[in-house]
Amino acid sequence: MTRSDKSPISRHFSTVSARYNELRMTDPEPVDLMLSALAGLSAMTAADVGCGTGRYMIELMRQLGERLFVHFVDCNKDMLKQLRLDPSLVGIAGFDILHSQAERLPLPDRSLDCMLTFNAIHHFNLVRFFGEAGRTLRPGGLLFIYTRFRDQNERGIWGQYFPGFAEKEKRLYDEEQLTRTIGSARGLVVRDLTHLSFQRAATLHCLIQRVRHKHYSTFSLYEPDELERAIEGFQANLKEKFGAFEILEWVDENVMITVERA
Repeated sequence: MTRSDKSPISRHFSTVSARYNELRMTDPEPVDLMLSALAGLSAMTAADVGCGTGRYMIELMRQLGERLFVHFVDCNKDMLKQLRLDPSLVGIAGFDILHSQAERLPLPDRSLDCMLTFNAIHHFNLVRFFGEAGRTLRPGGLLFIYTRFRDQNERGIWGQYFPGFAEKEKRLYDEEQLTRTIGSARGLVVRDLTHLSFQRAATLHCLIQRVRHKHYSTFSLYEPDELERAIEGFQANLKEKFGAFEILEWVDENVMITVERA
């Protein structure tokens, strides 16, 4: 993130940090895409920018083992505290943890073979972040961006049925906006853009619990009374659309953008 410790979004992540890994899913498909793109490298140095609790990078570390050294970077101290407590990192020496903004990375020029930012790009100043990516990646280095476009968010179960969700989530980018900004950054070229779809299923009770536990930071943008009204509207909208149900099924959409440092 590129928020101050006093911002509402930073406070949100501090609040949910201890249970963040329970709230969010870690899909294997984006990890497989990264492994395929990095297959030719015998050793590499990577940065996970806006890492949070480091879920996806830790999975990549499991796959690559000692071939990989990782800089975990985030501006939220509470998320980094949870990362340090992750038992997956016990006994592993190939990483460090850096408290830093995404737009001012404490890393040398051309020191990285790859960088990833997962579900975080919408918190960054794009121009400054891509400038840092171009500075710190070696020629031929790869930047992996895992995110959700604005229209994908609008088509999801929350965007369609949870009152105000799509309207409040103004931080997400559309495809043209994000790829244009990458293209204008010095030395960065979009190499691949892969749309991903995930079949999901949950009970209504489970979905309401995700709202109350702030599964997405978007829910922290609601005032308490407003959120309760939105929950009521969400339940009514689902009943009107799906009728009597025990399990709801829907599709989540994301995108993986692979950017190369020329």
